Amino acid sequence: MRMELTIGEHAGFCFGVRRAVCKAFECADNGLPCVTLGPLIHNPQEVERLERAGVRSVATLDEVAPGQTVIIRSHGVTPKVYAQCEARGIPVIDATCPHVAHIHQLVSQYSEQGGAVIVVGEADHPEVIGIAGWAHGPVFILPTAEAARTAALPARALAVAQTTIRRDRFEEVLRVVRARVPELTVRMTICAATSQRQQEAERLSKEADVMIVVGGRNSSNTQKLLETCRLRCGRAYLVETPQDVPEGIASPEDRIAITAGASTPQWLLEAVRARVEALAGGETSCAT
Repeated sequence: MRMELTIGEHAGFCFGVRRAVCKAFECADNGLPCVTLGPLIHNPQEVERLERAGVRSVATLDEVAPGQTVIIRSHGVTPKVYAQCEARGIPVIDATCPHVAHIHQLVSQYSEQGGAVIVVGEADHPEVIGIAGWAHGPVFILPTAEAARTAALPARALAVAQTTIRRDRFEEVLRVVRARVPELTVRMTICAATSQRQQEAERLSKEADVMIVVGGRNSSNTQKLLETCRLRCGRAYLVETPQDVPEGIASPEDRIAITAGASTPQWLLEAVRARVEALAGGETSCAT
């Protein structure tokens, strides 16, 4: 009997992450001494590959050596970081995802007129920290509907979303915010690729007996994919490397589906697929 194996069409790198990684490897290929401000992506294996190419991560600008260029990762940063780089004479390669940069523009323009900003997302996520930094006035970061119920919200505000948040989570928070903020402007800023990946994960996890999500454990969007899959599939697993795929994960009659977070490189996704196929003894019927 052949084990049925399906790979998500929208699994893996999104546009913004692919663009940032390409910029970093271009620097390495051209011999330009570069560092990234924070890990370029939330995938330890790809970060290690960048380090082997000569592009390492630094936590602060104080770690940037003379002559080095700083790559701003796809999550984006606050205006203060750009100002500090300019003041210190540090060259910058801006790899901020264009979708994230658009949110920066929305937040800056709206808050210049005196309005507050509501960001639906995780307060400690670098993208959310960057977005909040572009506001000229009050900022409210709301990760959940419960947080929206207890926050001292203003009468007028702009609401935006972290690009990788689950759409149902955004809508849950908005239902509360709409009831509490009389003059609310909403901008749907969840990345289209994120929505496509989540919707596909919903469909695959409904149909699969075993669901595998490939990605870094510290990746927000990977964790959200796992949440989505676990709501629909009782045997949903997060694997960071091929070695994390346990023997006996599935039986020959099982339907297996694999998806991956936006920070998961294609080579790692393929390696996990190969591991699954090897465990199945090569007897798989594979679809995408």
